[in-house]
This record gives sequence, C-alpha cells and structure tokens, in this order.
Amino acid sequence: MRAWELGPGRLLVAGAFSDLAIHHHPAVQVTVGGQGRLTVTRDGDSHDACRVVVIASGARHAVRSDSGSGALTLYLGLQTPQGAALNARARHGVWVVDDGQPLAEATATLLDSDGPHAAVDFLVAELCAQRAERPGSVHPQLRQAIEVVSSRVPERIDVASVAGAVALSPDYLGRLCKQQTGVSLSATIRWERLVAAVGGLLEGLSVTDAAHRAGFADGSHANKVCWEMTGAAPHELAQAVRDAEI
Repeated sequence: MRAWELGPGRLLVAGAFSDLAIHHHPAVQVTVGGQGRLTVTRDGDSHDACRVVVIASGARHAVRSDSGSGALTLYLGLQTPQGAALNARARHGVWVVDDGQPLAEATATLLDSDGPHAAVDFLVAELCAQRAERPGSVHPQLRQAIEVVSSRVPERIDVASVAGAVALSPDYLGRLCKQQTGVSLSATIRWERLVAAVGGLLEGLSVTDAAHRAGFADGSHANKVCWEMTGAAPHELAQAVRDAEI
C-alpha cells in the first residue's frame, strides 16, 4: 500500500482489498481499477463490476479489488471544492461510472509519469465533466468545522468545541452535518483520527502505537472505528502495508 497526502482533505491510496465488509465514512471516495475491474457492493445485495466508482459521503458500500486491479482510491473531504462537487454528482449514493476503463487507465498512467497531484486533478476534472450538474455546495460554517477537526486531530476534540470555533450551537451544527454529509460530526472526528492512524501505519508504527498517536482512547475504540469506516480490521490494514513493502 502506498499513500499520498495531497493537502488538507485529500488522500490518495494505492492498494487492493479483496474482502471488505459494508461500511461508510464521511469522505467522498473515488476508486479506479487502473489495470483491472472492481466489484462494488451497495447496502444490500446489489453488485456492480466496473473500473471507476464514486461513493458519496455517508453512503454504505464495499469496493473490492484484487492485486491485479491496480486499484487507486481517492478520499476527499467535503471541505474541499472537489469533494463537494463530486458528492453532489454522486447524488448522495453510489455512482458507477459507465465505460470507465479509459479514465482508469489514463489516471494510472499519469500517476506513474507525472505523480499523484496530476493524476488526481485529471481524474476529478474528467468526472465532473462527465456528469455536469450544478456544483454542490457545503454550508460555509460546516466546511469551516471540518477544517477545524482536521487541523486539531490528534488533540482532544469534541462537537461542542468545534461548534464554538465556528460560532454555531452544537445541536445546529450536528443537524447541519448530518443533513449535508449523511454522517454525524462525531463520525467526522473519528474519520480524521483513523486517517491519522493509517498515516502512522505507513510510517511503520504498530497498530497500537498508530492508534495512540492518532488520539484513540484505546485499541478497542480504534478497532471499532476501523471496522465502521473501512470494512476491515486494523491488523488487515497493517498487513496490507507490510505486503506492499516486500
């Protein structure tokens, strides 16, 4: 597994997972099979085979791939213009892109030749052009709240302190987050901690040390959040990292 942090709210991961459980998370997810197909399972028994899929924030899903798929997964926070735009285009669900093979292969080629920033910019621009609708918007104070969460993790943080930082009541901010992202603000905080923990794994930390550095109270909490938001256990993520380094 390789990962690139491309700025606040933008994470690109290269790696395959063949057996993920249904899960959901606050980020918008774009997965491409640069060299082979993906299998997308929605909340229920619906399965799709494709090369490119966009998952809206909060949508329940599992995107499975194998080692020959050349899978690339982009996670975009809704505080980013690209995340907000693609979230709207996915219509708050799962968008399986028709005839995605040329786009997937071009993205993988750009990653190898020009690097992750060029690959991501190309991928997002092409997806927005394919489904040209009115750009999605995120309430400015919600966008600011997500930025606050991202900047403060791994420190101690809760909904009340975030609401105070953006001059909203906790109840109103919570309702606004649920309405626009499909998940709670507490889930957004958990997601940012999980992203930080994955960063620790990529640096070579143990599962326990990565969880502690990301601000999880204990290993049990980190394990629960990992299952909730990735459909896999922390040790499976760690194993994927080790396998990629062999």
